[in-house]
Amino acid sequence: MVLLFGGMMVGSVGLSEVVPAGVSHDTDLDLQGWAISLGLTLFMSGAFFFASARLAKKIKRGNLMRRREAMALVGVGWLVCSLVTAFPYLFCEPNAAVHVALFEATSGLTTTGATIFTDVEALPKSILMWRSVTQWLGGMGILAIFVVVLSGTGTSGRMLVGTESSLAGSDLASLRQTMRKMWKLYLGFTIICALSLWATGLTPFQAVNHALTVVSTAGFGTENDSVTSFGTGVKLVMIGFMLICGVSFPLYLSMFRMSWRDKRRRFEEVWWFFGVLGAGVISVVIFHLATETGDSILEVVFDTVSVATTTGYVSGNYDHWGHFGKSVLVVLMIVGGCSGSTAGGLKVGRVVLTAKFVIGELRASFRPQELKKVRLGGKFIDVAGQGQLFLVVAMFGVFLIGGTLVMSSLEPKTSFIGSLSAVLSCLCNVGPAFAEFGPCDNFAHVEPAGALVLSMLMILGRLEYVAVLVLFSRRLWKKY
Repeated sequence: MVLLFGGMMVGSVGLSEVVPAGVSHDTDLDLQGWAISLGLTLFMSGAFFFASARLAKKIKRGNLMRRREAMALVGVGWLVCSLVTAFPYLFCEPNAAVHVALFEATSGLTTTGATIFTDVEALPKSILMWRSVTQWLGGMGILAIFVVVLSGTGTSGRMLVGTESSLAGSDLASLRQTMRKMWKLYLGFTIICALSLWATGLTPFQAVNHALTVVSTAGFGTENDSVTSFGTGVKLVMIGFMLICGVSFPLYLSMFRMSWRDKRRRFEEVWWFFGVLGAGVISVVIFHLATETGDSILEVVFDTVSVATTTGYVSGNYDHWGHFGKSVLVVLMIVGGCSGSTAGGLKVGRVVLTAKFVIGELRASFRPQELKKVRLGGKFIDVAGQGQLFLVVAMFGVFLIGGTLVMSSLEPKTSFIGSLSAVLSCLCNVGPAFAEFGPCDNFAHVEPAGALVLSMLMILGRLEYVAVLVLFSRRLWKKY
């Protein structure tokens, strides 16, 4: 099953390479490079299928996928797909170095949006489209595609989707049917966003690229200045869709079937999301009016929403804001969007639950007999859910500190703020950071070893740590 699903993952990424090569209309399209990339990808996919068929004859276990196999498929699968996604950067123009290609590919597939290219506008249109396509595929999750396609997923599909993303906490009563509806919703948002951006002044090529990356809250663009040169209408459309896609997608499917009372209870995370974001926007705007940061109010609001939804587009230069303004952005960067959305970060639900647990423990210190029940969205959090919550929060802290130490040793010329913010940005899948990696800079000056470390941190943050770290557990392979 692992090899079969792995072959499908690699094959789907390979087939998606046809899209940028076919619709970009480059006058100097590197057909040879794209042919090599597609050929290698399909060869790898075929090798997986062949190995799967050979093993299936020896091991007659049907379509049962055990827990360790689901973990292996998610963890190793994303690493392999990141490598495959790098092929066009390696073999097509701009013929990037291995670490550059892998960084850009991982940043795209994990919807981080941090670029290592210094001149985006010089890239061929086919590569620009490829960057956007990879982010759109990664936004909903590449493994979620198979839950839509395969009819016999059952428990296997549930494990795959739950391991790959925060959708595990969503209401997935009928997994395959729900995922189909979510992909239709995802595609619908993309089409509406593209038409809206085109109507407000972008060219069709710009509109399609930015729609793919706005809906996936990813952030790759077609201009060196991100969206700074775009008009007011374009920025307002982007703000709207960043907010829409920062909300849990499963809730959109159920909102019309709920009463207002149910919505108020079930949408608790959404209310917290808009409450925290609203407080952040208002505080930053007041700070801007008091200190005159040099950006317009629209640019301040745009950048704040972009960071809060971990999209990573830039309209101004928030690195020139004072300490308070940048501190608000750091908090929003860590919190991120809702569970089940395309946004990154720790997720609003986890932050709210952590706060509730802390308050509960404080109350228990002077009222030990009180029954402690913590719930979110009307659902009680059981012991297993509590353990998973604290594991993700703890791993975030561990890798933030450890990653900063590693980056400081690998990049001695980079400031401490630069190293810390780069690690934070990659773990939260935001994109731009501060100091040397600020909104007007890129990651081109990172050493090869540092680029590989940041790439790994992107995957860890996107898969929320567990699916990768559990691969190093010997008990998983011996017992489960």
